[in-house]
Amino acid sequence: MAKTGPSDPSRDQTRINVKAFEQIDEAANVQDYIRILDVFDSLDGIQRLKKAAIDRCRIRPGLSVLDNGCGIGLETIRLARLVAPSGKVTGLDYSLKFLDEARRRASRLELPATYQQGDAQQLPFSSRTFDVSRSERLFPYLIDPKQALTELIRVTKPGGFVSLIEPDFETVTINLSDRGLVRKVLHFDCDHHTKNGWIGRELPRLFKSCGLIDVAVEADVVVFEPAGFSPYFVEIGRAAAQNQVITAQELTGWEEEIRQLLAANELFATISYFMVAGKVREG
Repeated sequence: MAKTGPSDPSRDQTRINVKAFEQIDEAANVQDYIRILDVFDSLDGIQRLKKAAIDRCRIRPGLSVLDNGCGIGLETIRLARLVAPSGKVTGLDYSLKFLDEARRRASRLELPATYQQGDAQQLPFSSRTFDVSRSERLFPYLIDPKQALTELIRVTKPGGFVSLIEPDFETVTINLSDRGLVRKVLHFDCDHHTKNGWIGRELPRLFKSCGLIDVAVEADVVVFEPAGFSPYFVEIGRAAAQNQVITAQELTGWEEEIRQLLAANELFATISYFMVAGKVREG
């Protein structure tokens, strides 16, 4: 990620705010978000949960799969390789800019994957279209998560599977020394920067209330890549200061300690993610 200095995120022109994902096409720095999606996708905890979802949903050649909220198509491509040659994966996203990037990356791969624009809460597909429907890092930004899950179930065939991989933003940690300051900033971020900051912990109940059966849950602690995600932590500190949750002096301390820990290769931050999968009732 482009930086004025590799150890000084407080002067970094890169600005990562998760709230921007709600209307990413309006962001001036879409390329920064594309890069952070690549970085996040490579993290070990996320990859473990992706594999768990694939195993639980029994992804195999010949299946039809919906990748809802596909972003730049990273998982769409992986799934297409698994269902090839006779299956098909459809990547859906609301962002036209993300879809352009997804199509660019897939253009030379000759995989059974297509992309289209659409609303996760009103899916543009007939009922019982897919063998498997999945979403990842989408539900924190939706107005009505239950409606979105209901739609995923609707477009999935009886006996098919639905899976989600989602975070719980109140589980974010960072190893700064002022515990009170950390709590103020992180709680503000959880409560104000996404519509559904607790969605991770709510998924098992949501799956059962929507009628899915054989619901399975797996969790993993995702360790952030320090350099790539330090702009996110700087940004949430600035947002807390702008909303008078912390003082200007506290913001200075927040940014300075991030800079020092990053320069010393000691910055450590995590978030908990949850994979939940369920089966659509037959009959």
